[in-house]
Amino acid sequence: MEKYRAIISSMLLPWLAGCAMQAYAPQPLEPEKTTQTFQARTLADAGLGDVSAWGLPELTQVALRLHPELDAARAQWKAARAAELTAGQRPNPAFSASGEHHSRAPGISPWTWTLSIDLPVETHGKREARIDQARALSEAARLEIGQTAWNVRSRLRAQMLAAYAIQQEIAQLRKEAVLRARLVELLEARLTAGLVAGTDLTDARLQLQKTRTALDTATTRLAESRAAIAAAVGVPLSALTGITLSFAAFEHDPMPLPFEQVQRAALLNRLDIRKGLATYEAAEAKLKLEIAKQYPDINLAPGYSWDQGDNRWSLGLSLVFALFNRNEGPIAEARAARDLEAARFQVLQAQVIGEQEQAWARYQAAHEEIRKSQALVETQRARLEQIRRQFDAGYADRVELTGAELELVIAEAGVLAARLAAQRALGQLEDAVQQPLDGSAPLPEIAQTIVQESTHE
Repeated sequence: MEKYRAIISSMLLPWLAGCAMQAYAPQPLEPEKTTQTFQARTLADAGLGDVSAWGLPELTQVALRLHPELDAARAQWKAARAAELTAGQRPNPAFSASGEHHSRAPGISPWTWTLSIDLPVETHGKREARIDQARALSEAARLEIGQTAWNVRSRLRAQMLAAYAIQQEIAQLRKEAVLRARLVELLEARLTAGLVAGTDLTDARLQLQKTRTALDTATTRLAESRAAIAAAVGVPLSALTGITLSFAAFEHDPMPLPFEQVQRAALLNRLDIRKGLATYEAAEAKLKLEIAKQYPDINLAPGYSWDQGDNRWSLGLSLVFALFNRNEGPIAEARAARDLEAARFQVLQAQVIGEQEQAWARYQAAHEEIRKSQALVETQRARLEQIRRQFDAGYADRVELTGAELELVIAEAGVLAARLAAQRALGQLEDAVQQPLDGSAPLPEIAQTIVQESTHE
């Protein structure tokens, strides 16, 4: 009996010593508390220090640190990394013990004690295939963080550009409203003198009313745009109270870009392209695993029994006999899944090329539109100078001069519209390559930088 206890102790104690059990700790969600935490957020929570004016680069850094979507993407990556641990785990052995009492045992112990251990042994690289699959899926989840980070940056740029466009529109409409009001006053004086028809004054008043209505609408939209910027950053509107927003990123025309370099960036550095490759690698590893499952695992079962004073040792061996199937179904599914991922990757590549080429065409067209609108402004400016000279010489009246000034303001509004269209086209081109193309960062490896920034913990 003492020998039996010693054997049990020698088998169980190492196992018990190595078992560091984890305790369950509940973490219930409290919507009121999470709401209060979000409402208390400020830009200072990003840890950027003192910033005098918050532009696109600074707010992008804040969004990469605070936006809830990135928290969710990081949590997804954390789950994928945990799946790597699961894939690498080896199957635990099983321990069993039994005892028998003999009713007839003259002169010897009436007990028989039996101990056995089942040791599962995986064969044909199944564990390695599982690990490869989990690592590929973990890489895909890591790249999804970068994809999410780029989406956050893209939306933030779009909202800041929209706010900048509204500001510029308001400035243009104010200048236009001043000139149209002056024109109405001049036409009213002429109508009183009988020098113009009433329809001219009515048309001028109508245009003035339209301009003022557009100005009121733009002013309302400007307040809304600030809330949209806060949402794009991932902070409440109160976090932008009292801060100065900088729109320096949009105050210059987009620079010309080499087509070959942009196209190469789109095909090599896009995060969804790299994620597609990682997903394909996972499908490849899954097929490898299912093919390995054709070969059975082995269960070794060494045992010991103390049979009425007699020590008996045994060794058992068991495996699954592939009689009815050789895992053909799962292999076919895995092979089809791999083919599907390959097809999806080709579709994605074609889509990326199409998006990049269309965005490039819009970008080039926007540059041409800027050139044409600037030429029109120069023409209107020359005409205004001519009329001003005629006015000084007494050959033109103030109505003609004001009309020429108004035409120049309208032409300048056309230049503004073309420049804003170019900035939007630049944003679409940046989305096509998933890299900043405004000179704020070089083309190579910027996507990897975004991933690293987003995954910083």
